[in-house]
Amino acid sequence: MQPRASTSPRIYFVAHNRNHVRIFAEAAAHLRAQGCEVAFACIDGHADREAALKAAAALGYEVLDASILPRVTHAGDVVCVGNDWGPKFFLRTLDRLKRQGIIVFGMVEGARFAYPNHYQRVQHLMCWGPSALETLPGDKIVVGSPAIEAAIRPYFDPPERPFVLINYKFTRGSAELGPIWASAAARAAEQAGAPYVISAHPLNVGELAGLNVSHEPFTSLLNNASLLVTRSSTAIYEALAARVSVIYAPIEGERRAEFGESFGAFETATTDAELFALVAVHCAAPRFDDDAAKAFLARHIDIDPAKPSPQRIADAIQSRWREGVPAVSKGRLSDTFEAIRSALRLNLAGAAR
Repeated sequence: MQPRASTSPRIYFVAHNRNHVRIFAEAAAHLRAQGCEVAFACIDGHADREAALKAAAALGYEVLDASILPRVTHAGDVVCVGNDWGPKFFLRTLDRLKRQGIIVFGMVEGARFAYPNHYQRVQHLMCWGPSALETLPGDKIVVGSPAIEAAIRPYFDPPERPFVLINYKFTRGSAELGPIWASAAARAAEQAGAPYVISAHPLNVGELAGLNVSHEPFTSLLNNASLLVTRSSTAIYEALAARVSVIYAPIEGERRAEFGESFGAFETATTDAELFALVAVHCAAPRFDDDAAKAFLARHIDIDPAKPSPQRIADAIQSRWREGVPAVSKGRLSDTFEAIRSALRLNLAGAAR
């Protein structure tokens, strides 16, 4: 990307992981169609870096290492992130970008978005819906969620027999509890006479030995499920949007955030006994509470039938960029300096005459 004067922003989407590529992909396509130059940047050393890089490259975008952004960006460019709280070396990059006049946007990446240290470093934050306006800091623009909108099914024929999808996501701090939690969920399905599959990252395969594990995309597995069992996760939103029943099974001490109030959209199991009982009830008579699901989703997700979330993201970036960037910085620095030099040459020539 060479410096040039422009009437539209040059945009770099930072993808910590594959999910960020999925969130930004369609918005990036809209922006490119509008004449913006768009690239992706990945985080060096991040566990999911290679998967993110491949996903972005497969869409036809230039992919950079995020560490070089301060060297290739110019004042008035846009950097958009789904994560502004780590790793530490990336936070230093963000601070440097802002000092250089780069406009930093954030996009809510997933559930439990209102952590105290989240989205404190971005200048403009694109968020999901009403609850985020009440809990998140700074300048906020409601744009919905591409991932959750993509999961919406107005109606579908449920499987002929119950099928349990177990969403496995355990990271540092709770990783040792993962296999115990997954085994309990699998046993609950088996005792209810229902087949199950565990959706897990390929890195988790060793710790889940002996269980039925799949590394297929979560959305593909969701299409065949009648029930989701999960901890706190964006998967709850996706399941409800897809009209799949949910049992929320947090571990002890887990921060529940918005999942502390279900609006009747899902059941909560805090013990193995409760989990076994709730799975058995579902498998005996599967049902989905449409009204309750709509109430929960409406609290947290704003959906505009006339304008999909990716278009709203693209529009938000363009709008804030036009409002917030002085005319002189909408060109690149090299063009600005050249204009100043030309003006000085003209003034000097006039004085000489």
